[in-house]
Amino acid sequence: MGRLVYLMGASGVGKDSLLDAARARHPDWLVAHRYVTRDSGGTENGVALTPHEFAARRRLGLFCLTWQAHGLDYGLGIELEAWLARDQTVLLNGSRRALPAARARFGETLMPVLVTAPEAVIAERLSRRGREDEVQIAARLARHRELAAALPEVPRLDNGGALDDALVALGALLEEACRA
Repeated sequence: MGRLVYLMGASGVGKDSLLDAARARHPDWLVAHRYVTRDSGGTENGVALTPHEFAARRRLGLFCLTWQAHGLDYGLGIELEAWLARDQTVLLNGSRRALPAARARFGETLMPVLVTAPEAVIAERLSRRGREDEVQIAARLARHRELAAALPEVPRLDNGGALDDALVALGALLEEACRA
């Protein structure tokens, strides 16, 4: 059975940038897309669905995991299970809210990883992307601190510097998990 690398972290830690870099540099790592009830705007690996489309796919059993966040529905398609059955390493942008369900569904195959970055780096990234005001950025930084405190058992991956460094660290985490 393969390994499901379940990346979590607050907005601004660079999960999508890390996944894009992994896709480019490690074609043997499969990067899964999420189904979401909004347009990704081209900044993340997502398939936009209307709420009706999402509900229909859920009824048909086409998701292996779903969750809600920020008023949106997110889902992971059952294709992940086919990839894992073929002994593949699969990376995805997960959610802390769905982590208990992911653990129940994927068991030992699941490798949760908390992506972090220094708060100053996160604040600068959020400011640069221009979607949040100062109050919203402060709230996202608080969320970042909450995540770190809530998941003490989950390995950390610092993505505050060069993406290549984060990819090397991710590779080391994968090697360690495979040896365990």
